[in-house]
Amino acid sequence: MGKKRIERFCCILTASFLLLGCSKIVTNYYPDKEDPGLAIFSDKGNNLLSCFINGKPWRTINRVQYGAGSVNYECSIYKQVSTAIMDTLIFSWQGYYNDNEFSQGTISLNLAVPKNFYYRSFSSLRGRRLQIDSTTNGFFSTSISTLSIGNPKGNGNIYFHNANFDSLAPNQYYGHIDGLLEAAFPLFTITRGRFDEVITNDNVHL
Repeated sequence: MGKKRIERFCCILTASFLLLGCSKIVTNYYPDKEDPGLAIFSDKGNNLLSCFINGKPWRTINRVQYGAGSVNYECSIYKQVSTAIMDTLIFSWQGYYNDNEFSQGTISLNLAVPKNFYYRSFSSLRGRRLQIDSTTNGFFSTSISTLSIGNPKGNGNIYFHNANFDSLAPNQYYGHIDGLLEAAFPLFTITRGRFDEVITNDNVHL
């Protein structure tokens, strides 16, 4: 009887390891022939951002879905509540220079939003080009190696071609954002940025 329990335990343990070990990349990278090093602009939910930083290609990590249902996201969005008139919606993309996958950092947008900004409010961004002035309505920032020394703020613009986020079921939300961005910092620039993201209530926290 003891032997059967051990065998059963080993089978369960093996199955668990196999399940956890299964993974699927759910980022699709289609290179832009006109801008070598960048992905094409897309609105298909390819789950990535790519851009140039001082002319050097940079892209987000792959979004990876694991067998146990967990997902490693390249993009996270959350609202920072404050005592000021407006709150801050923070978009954060984790990535790396194309020639150095092991040196990761983030590009972030801190966007001022009304205090009642909620899931369905994403649709208010659709089709809008926002000038980010690094003072009243938000700023760009990075945590990329030496670029983040002194926590410099960047200004620029972001264009939301699509933006939607709605409920599928109680406490389950699903949507999509895609568009373009550029930013200027005191010592470097982010140019030709394009993003295309599926968003869920796992990587959006409001």
